[in-house]
Amino acid sequence: MRLLNLASRNLKETYRDPVALAFLLGFPLVFMVLFGAMFGRNTDTSYPVGVIDEDKTIASEAFVNQALAGVPSLKLVTYTDTAKALKDLKLGDLRAYLVIPSGFGVQVSQNWQGKETDIILQMTYDESNPSLSQQLIATMNTATRAFARIEIPVTVKANPIHIETEITVIDFTGPGIIIFGLMILIPTSARVLVRDKEKGFLARLLTTPLRPFEFIASYSLSLIAIAIAQIIIFVAVAHAFGMDIVGNLGLAFLILLLAGLSSIGIGMVVGSLSKSENQSEALCWLFSMPLSLLSGAWFSSEMLPQYLKNAANAFPYAHAIAASRAVLIRGVGLEATGKDVLFLVGWTVVIFGLGIILFRRSMRR
Repeated sequence: MRLLNLASRNLKETYRDPVALAFLLGFPLVFMVLFGAMFGRNTDTSYPVGVIDEDKTIASEAFVNQALAGVPSLKLVTYTDTAKALKDLKLGDLRAYLVIPSGFGVQVSQNWQGKETDIILQMTYDESNPSLSQQLIATMNTATRAFARIEIPVTVKANPIHIETEITVIDFTGPGIIIFGLMILIPTSARVLVRDKEKGFLARLLTTPLRPFEFIASYSLSLIAIAIAQIIIFVAVAHAFGMDIVGNLGLAFLILLLAGLSSIGIGMVVGSLSKSENQSEALCWLFSMPLSLLSGAWFSSEMLPQYLKNAANAFPYAHAIAASRAVLIRGVGLEATGKDVLFLVGWTVVIFGLGIILFRRSMRR
């Protein structure tokens, strides 16, 4: 009987906390909905691909305007020379560009007449996203075969732009895993604040002349030290496992640190709103785990539906992952990542400002 009474008491403690109960029941549901939205149906994702028509024949124009334009996953951008296309590819504005060489129209016409002729196309791509580059190569091959009415594979001379290093799985996943590690600072920072609130430590501090800004700053400084240590350890371990560091390590560190600061700020906001440690833990994980999926920590976010990508881009982690990958893997600088860095700076300032406002209100209560 005592056992049942104790079990009944614990059950009541659970359902009397609606936030914790919603987390227990809703967390698996959130993941099911996300995975269903990401992989359950065909997505409307399209990738920007440049096209340079050096053949300039009726056949090549028809190939671009009919065959390639009719592929839903391709968003064509026309160029007149390869230099501009290569520059945009390195900046991340394109995923690849295709060169239709002179003689393409003749080769296609011969195949239409029943003469087997090799059709050769040249595609330059960014190999920092291995799955996407292979998908684009296959898409070009399929579209060309259908247009030329041939069964044999088309020769697509695919040229990666970063031939100095071979992009591996750890190169692609490493930055995402580092960002996910920094996202663990969300429940950590919230737990520190709520624990002191529950113990009455904050109530005693309210008798001092400290201002809300100083409260938040004092809690954040120790967590920033942890974030710096995390970044150093994560990058060192990833490098030891084979992740190449092609770009500026200082810029990459700045991007990762801004992601860590955003995590601390989010944790402070959740901690200011939460009434108990159980509530803060539930809210933090309900927030951070779906974001890690949508932001591309584990796989390329390029393959997500556009509305999910828009949702992820409203938060800092998609920008941090994209920018850190661009720096570490592709070796780009602020010219390509400046917008992402500014977004991260703005997000950090806003979230800490919001944390100070909410903390001041909690102090007044």
